[in-house]
Amino acid sequence: MRAGSDIYKPYISCEKGGYKMFKRVFWATLLGVLFGIFCAWGSKNSGYDMTREMWAGIIMNRALIGFAIGISRWRIQYMLHGVIVGFIITLGLSIYPLFAKPISINGFLMLSIAGIVYGFLIELLTTKVFRAPMR
Repeated sequence: MRAGSDIYKPYISCEKGGYKMFKRVFWATLLGVLFGIFCAWGSKNSGYDMTREMWAGIIMNRALIGFAIGISRWRIQYMLHGVIVGFIITLGLSIYPLFAKPISINGFLMLSIAGIVYGFLIELLTTKVFRAPMR
């Protein structure tokens, strides 16, 4: 790529397009935090005994999905982008039930599917509702 290419320019700048990138990162991360709170609350209400560390882990994982979606410049179809990023980042959280005693395949599947759904929703809402598509 050329040295003057826009890929080398900072994401958040006063130049043309910088505000739009900031808007995308902001909304995607905020949605990730909100979905994380919703996910942790849902886990607590399902009867599972949640510790503070579990709450923090779930919220931070969903926030990381949002942040990664916000900063990503991967040029693929936006809905597929959310699904893939959501799945990849959630693997860090969802793999834990496979090593717990007893092993929980259902826990792995539930967390993985939730990450895919939240990634899809974050990308969809950021792109269509808040009008901050990938640039």
